[in-house]
Amino acid sequence: MGVDMSKKALIVDDSRTAFMVLARVLSNYDIQSIHAKSGDEAIVYLKDNVVDVIFLDQAMPGKDGFETIKELKESSKTDDIPVMMFTARSGEKYHQEVKALGAVGVLPKELSSEEVEEALLKLNLWGAISGNVSAEQVENDILQPTADEKLRVWLESFLENEFSPQLSNKVRKATDDLRRDTIHYGKRMLDEIAKSDKQQQVLQEVKGQTDYLKQLFTTSFKQYRFISTVFIVLLFVLTAGIIWLLYQTTSLAAEQWRLQQKIAELSVESAAGEKRLSNKIDQQSLAVENLVAEKNNADNESTLETHNSGIYSEQGIVGKLISIEAEGNRLTAKSAYGYLFMITPQGRVADNNIKRYYIEPGCNGAVYANAVPGVVLKVGQNTLGYTELQGYALVQKPLSWMDNTNQCHEYKNDKEIVLRQLVENDERITGVTDTVYFQLN
Repeated sequence: MGVDMSKKALIVDDSRTAFMVLARVLSNYDIQSIHAKSGDEAIVYLKDNVVDVIFLDQAMPGKDGFETIKELKESSKTDDIPVMMFTARSGEKYHQEVKALGAVGVLPKELSSEEVEEALLKLNLWGAISGNVSAEQVENDILQPTADEKLRVWLESFLENEFSPQLSNKVRKATDDLRRDTIHYGKRMLDEIAKSDKQQQVLQEVKGQTDYLKQLFTTSFKQYRFISTVFIVLLFVLTAGIIWLLYQTTSLAAEQWRLQQKIAELSVESAAGEKRLSNKIDQQSLAVENLVAEKNNADNESTLETHNSGIYSEQGIVGKLISIEAEGNRLTAKSAYGYLFMITPQGRVADNNIKRYYIEPGCNGAVYANAVPGVVLKVGQNTLGYTELQGYALVQKPLSWMDNTNQCHEYKNDKEIVLRQLVENDERITGVTDTVYFQLN
């Protein structure tokens, strides 16, 4: 047209074809076009340059249309530049989203004359308001994109938007535009068809895009199959693990139940055995006491007739005399609390020279004695111990024992013995203390 272009438009699109087609259309309206292949490239360009309008693609590598327009509107240097989305995306929701971010509107990539003129009117870049080329002049000298170029732009947009849900609408609209453009530019189409080399190039490009799409589908399917296989294997391993845990839990529960039953049986048997043993020991102790009493009564009848049977200490009477040994070296007495103890001629509690047994190695733990219940014994030089009147008895083999010199020995006999726990003496329980006892004549 020979007129210097007074307006500048920045076309942000990663497609060279889309830029060339839109730039050719805008040149009909006295608008110069600059190309930026990405959002980042556009932002760098605008730092040192000024444009009248920005045509912005939606799907691009790096920043997409949403991110780019948001960054443009946040900058005080570019926030007043009108932005028109140039994309194959459509739909009321998308229009509302881009307008909310500050875009003037959306110019479809089908690029019909009516839509281009409507977009330029919104941007005040064409018509009476802009003072630019008149509509009649554009109609007389317009450079419209060819049908092949439109097809290529549409196909690139189709691939960029990954099979948009509005595919059927775009196909129908593109078909209508192609039919209308074919009628309107019949002569130009005939000229283009004559250029078979260019047609062949377009077909090769379309074939290349189709092959790329096929390869993309093949790669995606392989990745899906691999991920599905891994997922199935993991699911199988997880299921096997759960089954194994359930089996182990069931086995443990059954084993626990068997142990509980065994413990209950052993407890019953132990209680019954302990009761039988206690009864037998009590009977034997009673029989021993009776025999001792009868023997003492028979052997020492005259002595008992001439002596008072009471046993005394400084605090008063503490018990009664039970028996006197044949040699007269020791007296057997019973305290007021029912505990037996032996007294030397000097009036002190006799040293019984007993062995202290332990059911743990190394003479550790509780102390036991092989004695009847309810007896006070001298352990060492100044220590008294006693067996409880109603205490329990153990019939087992000890592991160690201690002599009167406090030397620990390993118990090497295989025979089990009757053991009663030897408790440190408590005068309040036994009525016996390590003091001097005497008998009144």
